[in-house]
Amino acid sequence: MTTESATTAETPAEPTPTHKPRPARWPHFVEIPDLPGKPVDVTLVFKDERGATVLDRQSSITPKLTYPNGRDCGPDGRQARLTVTSTEPGATGT
Repeated sequence: MTTESATTAETPAEPTPTHKPRPARWPHFVEIPDLPGKPVDVTLVFKDERGATVLDRQSSITPKLTYPNGRDCGPDGRQARLTVTSTEPGATGT
């Protein structure tokens, strides 16, 4: 049996550089329990990479019942869709 001991202190590995988060892929879903069947207020805020607000809008949408297994089966919760498009020339939305 051989026993070895370290003669020099090992340095920890260099931390991995922090990467910028990638933009979210669309469509994106947000689950909201007990979404009502009446109008709800929505606030959409976009910020740039420095944290400055570039868009701050309010709107109202009405969630509708969904029938994922067809209309012959019962509904399975409500959904609402919020679509964001760019008015900037050349914007890709990704």
